[in-house]
Amino acid sequence: MIAKLDDGDDLFMRLDELAAKHGIENGMVMWGIGMLRNFELGYYNGTAYEKKTYSDAMELLALHGSYAAKADPRLHVHVALAARDHRVVGGHLFHARVAVLNEVCLWRLGRTKLGRVLNPKSGLKELTVE
Repeated sequence: MIAKLDDGDDLFMRLDELAAKHGIENGMVMWGIGMLRNFELGYYNGTAYEKKTYSDAMELLALHGSYAAKADPRLHVHVALAARDHRVVGGHLFHARVAVLNEVCLWRLGRTKLGRVLNPKSGLKELTVE
């Protein structure tokens, strides 16, 4: 499924709505381009996420991850974004708003079922695949 998201949309909410509309319970966020603003990135240092929030719009160079409708969290995505000065930032995306527009591709997995289970060793809800 390929979709266009509009300025101001909550990226995670729209991806969730689109997955529900198209009957995608398990899928991959294959790619995304456009712009984001008001987003929070994380870098996992081995024990916890070091988070940073950005308010200015940046160009979305890459967006990819997994979608599991019955898991918590449903979305696990990473991004790379470019600032006006061509500086690139990236990492785990916690939340974001679309700036101007986004084009995204969400790919349905056939019989593969995705979930997430807390791994006490890493402290992360890690992907499970059936």
